[in-house]
Amino acid sequence: MEPPNERTILIAILVITSISTLFCLIGLATPGWYHANIFSFGHSSTAGLSVISLILLIGCIIAAIIILTKVVKYEHLPIIFVTLLIVTSIFLLATFGSFFGALSYSYNLMLTSFAFTYLSSLLGVYWLSSAQSNGQKSIAPTTQKRQPNEF
Repeated sequence: MEPPNERTILIAILVITSISTLFCLIGLATPGWYHANIFSFGHSSTAGLSVISLILLIGCIIAAIIILTKVVKYEHLPIIFVTLLIVTSIFLLATFGSFFGALSYSYNLMLTSFAFTYLSSLLGVYWLSSAQSNGQKSIAPTTQKRQPNEF
């Protein structure tokens, strides 16, 4: 069986990250934090980390779309993308860690968002490592050096 190509893995990462963003947005917007909105609950650290996590997830989606469509050709964009996924996972972990294990549905939605983001970051690391180890032409743009004689 042939391993999946880079584009398929990147599309899977994009879909999983989009699902994670949806769960994060719903968890942030719902009043399931002990029957109150997260911003009126008094946990400012949880609210702030949730908002940062949502912004980072949206940034991950934008970076994945840029890589897929090849709008911007920057050689380090895949590494930045995977690093952003990992940092987002850390922020989501801190979000539900700062709430002290409450048993509410919004908390559970944030936990689900973390699980999907963590899965995306693992797939992203696999994507980067498989592209580099196979030596195949990557979706990620590369820069080529010109010879001194060329115009």
